[in-house]
Amino acid sequence: MYLTADLRHHPASEAREAAVNDRPYLIDVSHFASEWLWLPAAAEALGNVLSDQGHDVEIRVSSTNSDPWDFILTPG
Repeated sequence: MYLTADLRHHPASEAREAAVNDRPYLIDVSHFASEWLWLPAAAEALGNVLSDQGHDVEIRVSSTNSDPWDFILTPG
């Protein structure tokens, strides 16, 4: 399995054409979707390290969704 946020159409198509027994499996997620989940934990870890070093900083994780690949589902 290859999990990334950087697949492009033609390289992905070529990888699928060259696949043996349907492998490798390709999973492509958007950058925002793959990164926002761990940002609060990273901010906390960074804050702990800086605090241990005597730095008094405020760290905030933006809540702005910058993903251009949003989907809207409508009933119908």
